[in-house]
Amino acid sequence: MEDIILAPGRYKDLYKSVSLSEKIQGLHQMIQQDFPYIHRVAVALFDTKMNTLKTFVQSAKEDRPFQFYECLMENAPSLMEIKTRKTNRVVNDMAVFNNGTHEHTQKIAANGYQASYSAPLFDETTFIGMLFFNAYQKNVFKTLDLAKLDLYAQLINSLVVNKLQATQMLVGAFRSCLSLVSYKDPETGNHLERMARYTRLIARELAKQGHPGLTDETIEHLFMFAPLHDIGKIGIPDRILRKPGRLDEEEWQIMQTHSTKGREIIDTIAGYLGVATFDQLSLLRNISGSHHETIDGKGYPNQLKKAEIPIETQIVSVADIFDALTSHRSYKPAWSNEAAFKELMQLSGTKLNPDCVRVLIENSAAVKEIQNRFSDDLRDHGR
Repeated sequence: MEDIILAPGRYKDLYKSVSLSEKIQGLHQMIQQDFPYIHRVAVALFDTKMNTLKTFVQSAKEDRPFQFYECLMENAPSLMEIKTRKTNRVVNDMAVFNNGTHEHTQKIAANGYQASYSAPLFDETTFIGMLFFNAYQKNVFKTLDLAKLDLYAQLINSLVVNKLQATQMLVGAFRSCLSLVSYKDPETGNHLERMARYTRLIARELAKQGHPGLTDETIEHLFMFAPLHDIGKIGIPDRILRKPGRLDEEEWQIMQTHSTKGREIIDTIAGYLGVATFDQLSLLRNISGSHHETIDGKGYPNQLKKAEIPIETQIVSVADIFDALTSHRSYKPAWSNEAAFKELMQLSGTKLNPDCVRVLIENSAAVKEIQNRFSDDLRDHGR
C-alpha cells in the first residue's frame, strides 16, 4: 500500500486563468453531482451608487431568465430582507410569488423555476451581491442538504470576491496613474462616472439586441475599464497636454501617441502586478489603444475601419464624446442633450458606430437619470 497518493483534486479547474463565468459553469457541474436538481447558478452584483442589483454571471447556457438586467433593491423587498438580515433563504414552492408584480419575480416564474435557494454575498462586512440556485422541481431543498449547499455558496462567494478584488486592484492601480493626468489635464469631476455608465447603458442595450460577444461579465468589466481610456496621456509632455491654444502639426503627432502609450503602460503595470494573464485585460488594452479609431478608417493610431475596431472601443468612444459635449469646459459651455444627440447623428456612420449612437439616443431617459445622479457644479442643467 502506498503511503503517498497524488489526488487530482475535484476543484483544480477553479485555478485556471479563465473567466468567472467559465468557473461558475464548471462548478455548477460539480454541484449537480451532489444536487442534480439544481439547474441554474447565478450571481448578481450590487451597485452601491445606484442601489441596484445587476446581472453578472450565470451557469445556464440556454434558460437565462435574467440577462443584461438590473433592478432597484427597493423593488425586490424579499431580497432586501436577505441583505438586511444577512441570512440565506429557501423557497421550495415559487407559487408563493404568483401574485408578485415585480419584473424579476415574473421572469423566474415564466421560465418555469419552482424552487430557489438565495444567499447574500459579502466581502467581509460589505454587501456585494446575491447568489441564486434555481430548480425546476418543487420541495427539493431539504434541511439536511442545506449545510453542504452553503459550503458551495461560500466557495462561490470567495470566487466572486477574488475576481472583484483582482479587478479593483487593477483598476485602482491604473486610476492612481490616471489621477496624475487629471492634474495635468483636468476634466469635470464626474465625467468618468458618467461616461462609464453611458458605456454600460450602450453595451447592455446592444447585448439585448443580440450583439455577439457582449456578456454580463464583459459588460461589467467594460463599465469598470471605460474611465481608463486616456491613461496614455501620462506619457504626453505638459507643454502639449496643457497648451491653451491649438496644437501645431508636430504637437498633434505627439498627442496622438497617447493611444499607443496607453497600451504600453497597461502591459507594464499589469506585468508588475502579476496579472498579465488576467482574462479581461484585452478589453482594457483595446479601449486604451483604439478609442480614437473611427469607422471610416481615418482615426488613429492604426486607421482601423468598421469591424476592425473592437466593439468595446466603439461603445466607449460614443460614451466619451457624448459626455464631453454635454459637460462644461473652460473653453465651452455644456451642450444640451438634444444638441449633443444631433451631433452624434452627424458623426454616425462615418466616425461613430450607428448602433451605439442609436441605442444611446433611444434611452434618453436613462441618460438623464445618470446626469442627474452624477452632475457637476459647473454643468449647465438646462437640458
